[in-house]
Amino acid sequence: MPQATGAPDFRGGAPRFNRVDPTTGPRRRRWLRRAALVLLGSWVVLTCTAQFYVAATDSPWPPPQGLRFVTTDGAPTRYLSWGPTTGPDVVLVHGAFESADTWRPVARLLAGRARVEAYDLFGYGYSARTGHYGPEALANQLAAFLAARHLRHPILVGHSLGAGVIARFVLDHPGVAAAVVFVDGDGLSLSFPGAAWLPRLVQEPYRSALFELVVRSDRILQGIWHSACGPNCPPLTASQLDQVRRPLLQPGAEQALLTIAAQPIVGVTVAQRARLHGTVTARVVWGSSDLNSISGNPFSTARALGAPPPTILAGTGHLSLWSDPAGVAAVIAELLPTPRTR
Repeated sequence: MPQATGAPDFRGGAPRFNRVDPTTGPRRRRWLRRAALVLLGSWVVLTCTAQFYVAATDSPWPPPQGLRFVTTDGAPTRYLSWGPTTGPDVVLVHGAFESADTWRPVARLLAGRARVEAYDLFGYGYSARTGHYGPEALANQLAAFLAARHLRHPILVGHSLGAGVIARFVLDHPGVAAAVVFVDGDGLSLSFPGAAWLPRLVQEPYRSALFELVVRSDRILQGIWHSACGPNCPPLTASQLDQVRRPLLQPGAEQALLTIAAQPIVGVTVAQRARLHGTVTARVVWGSSDLNSISGNPFSTARALGAPPPTILAGTGHLSLWSDPAGVAAVIAELLPTPRTR
């Protein structure tokens, strides 16, 4: 006769005891063992798939032919140039996860009136992966680039993170910049809680497999680009897509970007930015779809710099330099000397 165990049941008058099925325990243990085996098998399959995918795709792409470099702080910096070999000089500094190629549409519009140069920040594009990507290192790179290219009194234009690089440079080297233009960036440093744990969040080989999957997918890259660019941004052509993808498949690119993502966004503090007020001619340009983003506020940025009210470009997002290059170029052109008439 089964043993009466468990909690008493008082329904129907006198207390009764629920009987426990003696097979319940063994069945539960068998189910747990099977679930554990399924999870283990799934993990093995996922790990092997990730390893095979990384092995099949983890081959760096060759850089384009004809790249030009200068040495800055003992490391190679890749650069692009447009226009005449003499001034006025305009230097373009790209933002996070971009390269100098992002500035091509704007640079072409300015090339008829200025010597325009853009370069890849350390850790991006085809410049060196030095391991040092903080504001001091990137401001020093900019100073060394100006010296190497004999750019003595340039207009400095920074997009997003590039605005932070320029802000730090102007603080460290007062009087060098003829003017500054902040494009979709307030120049402030920004820390994300838990960002330092990012390298540990996804371990190998899953991290590399995910990186390769995103970078090598046309659809994913196009989607990310369009989301940042704004509603009026045309799809990337095949050559433009290559300009975005190829730098991300250079040796050391994945590790450099992971290191950069785990650090605060390059920039200065609010108090440091306030020191720039009135010390240099400044302009602020912003995409209308980027007004409520982590990039900051264009109106408070303009006030902090002592600049006129910001230029808001309708129908553009965080990549206003790409979705409306004419609008960005027009603001920069206003700072150039008036061409002499014959």
